Amino acid sequence: MKKLWFIPIILVLLLFGCQQKQNGALDTSKLEKVEETGDATEEQLKSIPITYNVPSLKEGLKALPFEVTPPEDLPFEAMPLKMTIEDFSHDGKELRVNFDSVSKKKDESIILMITVHNFKVEYAESLGQEVQLSDGIVGYYNGTLTFEKDGLYYNIGYTNQNISAEQIKEDTIDMANQML
Repeated sequence: MKKLWFIPIILVLLLFGCQQKQNGALDTSKLEKVEETGDATEEQLKSIPITYNVPSLKEGLKALPFEVTPPEDLPFEAMPLKMTIEDFSHDGKELRVNFDSVSKKKDESIILMITVHNFKVEYAESLGQEVQLSDGIVGYYNGTLTFEKDGLYYNIGYTNQNISAEQIKEDTIDMANQML
Protein backbone atom coordinates (compact mmCIF):
# COMPACT_ATOMS: atom_id res chain seq x y z
CA MET A 1 0.00 0.00 0.00
CA LYS A 2 2.80 2.42 0.83
CA LYS A 3 4.15 2.23 -2.73
CA LEU A 4 0.92 3.49 -4.32
CA TRP A 5 1.67 7.15 -3.51
CA PHE A 6 3.45 7.62 -6.85
CA ILE A 7 0.36 6.74 -8.97
CA PRO A 8 -1.35 10.14 -8.47
CA ILE A 9 1.92 11.89 -9.37
CA ILE A 10 2.21 9.94 -12.62
CA LEU A 11 -1.43 10.70 -13.45
CA VAL A 12 -0.89 14.43 -12.89
CA LEU A 13 2.20 14.39 -15.12
CA LEU A 14 0.34 12.53 -17.87
CA LEU A 15 -2.58 14.95 -17.69
CA PHE A 16 -0.22 17.92 -17.87
CA GLY A 17 1.49 16.43 -20.93
CA CYS A 18 -1.86 15.86 -22.65
CA GLN A 19 -2.99 19.37 -21.73
CA GLN A 20 -0.13 20.86 -23.77
CA LYS A 21 -1.67 19.48 -27.00
CA GLN A 22 -5.23 20.18 -25.92
CA ASN A 23 -4.73 23.84 -25.01
CA GLY A 24 -4.15 24.58 -28.67
CA ALA A 25 -0.83 26.34 -28.24
CA LEU A 26 2.63 25.67 -29.61
CA ASP A 27 5.06 24.05 -27.15
CA THR A 28 8.21 26.16 -27.56
CA SER A 29 10.24 24.40 -24.86
CA LYS A 30 12.49 22.61 -27.38
CA LEU A 31 12.37 25.16 -30.20
CA GLU A 32 14.94 27.83 -31.03
CA LYS A 33 13.47 31.32 -31.37
CA VAL A 34 14.97 33.26 -34.26
CA GLU A 35 15.78 36.76 -33.06
CA GLU A 36 14.67 39.52 -35.44
CA THR A 37 17.50 41.68 -36.70
CA GLY A 38 17.27 45.21 -37.93
CA ASP A 39 15.83 48.43 -36.57
CA ALA A 40 12.21 47.40 -35.99
CA THR A 41 10.54 49.09 -33.05
CA GLU A 42 8.92 47.12 -30.24
CA GLU A 43 5.52 47.98 -31.72
CA GLN A 44 6.55 46.83 -35.21
CA LEU A 45 7.90 43.54 -33.83
CA LYS A 46 4.42 42.74 -32.49
CA SER A 47 3.13 42.50 -36.07
CA ILE A 48 5.96 40.28 -37.30
CA PRO A 49 5.50 36.53 -36.74
CA ILE A 50 7.87 34.88 -34.29
CA THR A 51 9.96 32.32 -36.17
CA TYR A 52 11.21 29.11 -34.57
CA ASN A 53 13.82 26.72 -35.89
CA VAL A 54 13.25 23.13 -34.83
CA PRO A 55 16.05 20.80 -33.69
CA SER A 56 14.53 17.89 -35.64
CA LEU A 57 11.43 17.10 -37.65
CA LYS A 58 10.25 14.82 -34.85
CA GLU A 59 10.58 17.53 -32.18
CA GLY A 60 8.93 20.13 -34.40
CA LEU A 61 5.93 17.91 -35.08
CA LYS A 62 5.58 17.12 -31.35
CA ALA A 63 5.59 20.85 -30.52
CA LEU A 64 2.55 21.57 -32.70
CA PRO A 65 -0.93 21.77 -31.12
CA PHE A 66 -2.33 19.89 -34.15
CA GLU A 67 -1.32 16.85 -36.17
CA VAL A 68 0.60 17.25 -39.44
CA THR A 69 1.97 14.34 -41.46
CA PRO A 70 4.69 15.46 -43.87
CA PRO A 71 5.20 13.31 -46.97
CA GLU A 72 7.87 10.65 -46.55
CA ASP A 73 8.18 9.39 -50.13
CA LEU A 74 9.49 12.37 -52.09
CA PRO A 75 9.69 12.08 -55.89
CA PHE A 76 13.38 13.01 -56.09
CA GLU A 77 16.65 12.35 -54.24
CA ALA A 78 15.95 14.88 -51.52
CA MET A 79 17.81 16.40 -48.64
CA PRO A 80 15.95 15.77 -45.36
CA LEU A 81 12.91 18.01 -44.89
CA LYS A 82 13.69 21.17 -42.94
CA MET A 83 10.96 22.60 -40.76
CA THR A 84 10.32 26.05 -39.32
CA ILE A 85 7.31 27.34 -37.43
CA GLU A 86 5.97 30.88 -37.48
CA ASP A 87 3.72 32.18 -34.71
CA PHE A 88 1.54 34.97 -36.12
CA SER A 89 -0.41 35.69 -32.92
CA HIS A 90 2.61 35.57 -30.57
CA ASP A 91 0.69 33.19 -28.30
CA GLY A 92 1.33 29.91 -30.11
CA LYS A 93 -2.18 29.64 -31.53
CA GLU A 94 -2.04 31.00 -35.13
CA LEU A 95 0.75 29.07 -36.78
CA ARG A 96 2.33 28.53 -40.16
CA VAL A 97 4.47 25.42 -40.50
CA ASN A 98 7.02 25.42 -43.31
CA PHE A 99 8.66 22.30 -44.72
CA ASP A 100 11.25 22.54 -47.46
CA SER A 101 13.77 20.38 -49.26
CA VAL A 102 16.05 20.52 -52.27
CA SER A 103 17.78 17.90 -54.39
CA LYS A 104 20.80 16.10 -52.96
CA LYS A 105 22.43 16.63 -56.35
CA LYS A 106 23.89 20.14 -56.37
CA ASP A 107 23.52 20.50 -60.15
CA GLU A 108 19.75 19.88 -60.07
CA SER A 109 17.34 22.75 -59.52
CA ILE A 110 14.64 20.86 -57.61
CA ILE A 111 12.74 22.60 -54.80
CA LEU A 112 9.88 21.45 -52.59
CA MET A 113 8.08 23.90 -50.30
CA ILE A 114 5.07 23.00 -48.17
CA THR A 115 3.19 25.37 -45.87
CA VAL A 116 0.45 24.46 -43.42
CA HIS A 117 -1.64 27.09 -41.60
CA ASN A 118 -4.03 26.40 -38.74
CA PHE A 119 -5.96 29.57 -39.58
CA LYS A 120 -7.84 30.48 -42.74
CA VAL A 121 -5.72 31.83 -45.56
CA GLU A 122 -6.69 32.66 -49.12
CA TYR A 123 -4.30 31.49 -51.79
CA ALA A 124 -4.49 33.02 -55.27
CA GLU A 125 -3.88 29.47 -56.49
CA SER A 126 -7.31 28.43 -55.21
CA LEU A 127 -8.57 29.70 -58.55
CA GLY A 128 -6.79 26.78 -60.22
CA GLN A 129 -7.99 23.49 -61.63
CA GLU A 130 -10.02 21.35 -59.22
CA VAL A 131 -8.32 18.02 -58.40
CA GLN A 132 -9.61 15.10 -56.36
CA LEU A 133 -7.42 14.00 -53.44
CA SER A 134 -7.83 11.02 -51.13
CA ASP A 135 -10.38 11.06 -48.29
CA GLY A 136 -12.78 12.99 -50.56
CA ILE A 137 -10.73 16.18 -50.25
CA VAL A 138 -10.84 18.62 -53.16
CA GLY A 139 -7.70 20.57 -53.98
CA TYR A 140 -6.90 23.28 -56.49
CA TYR A 141 -3.86 23.11 -58.74
CA ASN A 142 -2.35 26.08 -60.53
CA GLY A 143 1.37 25.37 -60.44
CA THR A 144 0.99 24.78 -56.70
CA LEU A 145 -1.58 22.64 -54.92
CA THR A 146 -3.83 24.07 -52.21
CA PHE A 147 -6.35 22.21 -50.08
CA GLU A 148 -7.99 22.27 -46.67
CA LYS A 149 -8.71 19.47 -44.21
CA ASP A 150 -9.97 19.71 -40.64
CA GLY A 151 -9.20 23.42 -40.32
CA LEU A 152 -5.65 23.10 -41.68
CA TYR A 153 -4.79 24.92 -44.91
CA TYR A 154 -2.09 23.35 -47.08
CA ASN A 155 -0.03 24.67 -49.99
CA ILE A 156 2.51 22.51 -51.83
CA GLY A 157 4.93 24.03 -54.32
CA TYR A 158 7.25 21.74 -56.28
CA THR A 159 9.62 22.65 -59.11
CA ASN A 160 11.72 20.16 -61.03
CA GLN A 161 13.22 21.10 -64.41
CA ASN A 162 13.96 17.45 -65.20
CA ILE A 163 10.34 16.35 -65.64
CA SER A 164 7.20 17.48 -67.43
CA ALA A 165 4.61 19.84 -65.97
CA GLU A 166 2.12 16.95 -65.95
CA GLN A 167 4.53 14.77 -63.93
CA ILE A 168 5.10 17.63 -61.47
CA LYS A 169 1.33 17.85 -61.00
CA GLU A 170 1.03 14.08 -60.45
CA ASP A 171 3.95 14.07 -57.98
CA THR A 172 2.46 17.03 -56.10
CA ILE A 173 -0.91 15.29 -55.79
CA ASP A 174 0.85 12.14 -54.56
CA MET A 175 2.66 14.13 -51.85
CA ALA A 176 -0.63 15.75 -50.81
CA ASN A 177 -2.28 12.34 -50.49
CA GLN A 178 0.57 11.22 -48.22
CA MET A 179 -0.29 14.14 -45.92
CA LEU A 180 -4.01 13.24 -45.64
